[in-house]
Amino acid sequence: MEVRVDLGGTAINVLECKSVSKWYGEAAVLKSVNFDLAQNEIHAIVGENGAGKSTLVKIISGLVPVDVGTIKFEGNDRTFAHIREIQNSGVALIHQEPRLFPDLSVLENVCVDYQVRDGKSKRFNWKKAEEETKALLAELGCSFSVHSPVKALSVADQQMVDMVSALRKKLKLLIVDEPTASLTPSEVERLFATIRKLNASGVAIIFIGHRLEEVLQISTRITVLKDGEVVAVKKTSETSEDELIRLMVGRNISASATDSKTSSNKVSLKVSNLESPGFVADVSFEVKQGEILGIGGLVGAGRSELLETIFGLRKRTAGEVHSSNHGSIKTVKQAITSRIALVPEDRAHNGLFLNRSINENLIITNLKLTSKGGKRNFGKEQQIGQELIEKFRVKLSSASQLVRELSGGNQQKVSLAKWLKQEIEILLIDEPSRGVDVGSKAEIHQFLNNSAKDGMSIVMVSSDMRELIELSHRIIVMRNGRIAGELSGSQISEEAVLRLASGLASTGKGN
Repeated sequence: MEVRVDLGGTAINVLECKSVSKWYGEAAVLKSVNFDLAQNEIHAIVGENGAGKSTLVKIISGLVPVDVGTIKFEGNDRTFAHIREIQNSGVALIHQEPRLFPDLSVLENVCVDYQVRDGKSKRFNWKKAEEETKALLAELGCSFSVHSPVKALSVADQQMVDMVSALRKKLKLLIVDEPTASLTPSEVERLFATIRKLNASGVAIIFIGHRLEEVLQISTRITVLKDGEVVAVKKTSETSEDELIRLMVGRNISASATDSKTSSNKVSLKVSNLESPGFVADVSFEVKQGEILGIGGLVGAGRSELLETIFGLRKRTAGEVHSSNHGSIKTVKQAITSRIALVPEDRAHNGLFLNRSINENLIITNLKLTSKGGKRNFGKEQQIGQELIEKFRVKLSSASQLVRELSGGNQQKVSLAKWLKQEIEILLIDEPSRGVDVGSKAEIHQFLNNSAKDGMSIVMVSSDMRELIELSHRIIVMRNGRIAGELSGSQISEEAVLRLASGLASTGKGN
């Protein structure tokens, strides 16, 4: 891969941010932030949700204007007037969720804002564009066709399409914002290999991540943000997860794995021969009272669809779901009446009303408690909302604030908290810490542990292997919509989960 940055042997920074500040109204999001990036490094930015990470990289990439401070790119003051000028200068931002046109092909997405003209006719040269795109895909080790519709690709492959789009503009600075949240371990390794290859070719990298083990694996330097300020800049080789956590949250966080994993022998939920066409095939398992049952597997294995089928959201063609306290469950209404709750993976689309207030989101599942004769008791609504806000330590300006204005961790707290006035007996939770900072993650883990100790049964889907292993009493692993095996006690390990998920082993339990 060719070197795209020529510094002429001079050791200057690709990027320098001096005293960068940003306000939204009266709230200071960034406070005199200094940040620099050398050509040969992968510089990670970490911090809790709301620390200012995304705002900083949006300013660097031109999406958001800076209020105070200066930004130098390749030694010169950045004076670009338009985001396209910044992009054409070789700066690219890869978002957590790829921002592509799903119904267009890979080639069309790559070329949507790039002009390849025939010298004589001035028409768009599709042949040349296809050749260039194929070459870049091969350079990144991608095997999918340039004619494949983007919606048919995995999230990992969609991220590669984003990178190819950036490489067409002679990439100099790549910013990747929380890129591994939806990826399997093998996909993470492939992404990291691509990032390292780009960096070795002369592309400077800014990496934002919540999974600190991955940050330590990929970066050379780490900047820690807290409440909009830089609290530390560390060489990766001279720090640790524990130190980064202390810097980020200002306190030590105990691992939830130290909590005792005990449950009763009473079965609270029984799933028998459950079928949902194309997603779930002949799945059977039991959950005991006070147990956290983890569900592992690769993306596309049917884990999320299984929770949706149990809850009644997805069509069921065979099988039964039975609550020991409430009997057979077939519909969402029956599930809620039976004190079963679902916290979905995609909270933005399926778990919350983003354009409604925090209080409205918390009350939507509790209207029976706050209304009588069809009339709402607004005082009672505010009381219950405040109780849930305090219980989950939701960081907000007021209960009337729109949910979409909250950080990811606080949105997840609201998505979970809204169920808890119903005395939930069975909680179905999908990716509890996706896009959540370490502080909120620890609080959510503690809640799950405490709830299990108090008798709640929890069925948890997680792609975070550490989370899955530390929280679960037992783990069932899914593959192609079926249960590939079950792990408990000393059987539970990352290797055992991955072997079952990939079809390399079977415990003899399951289908």
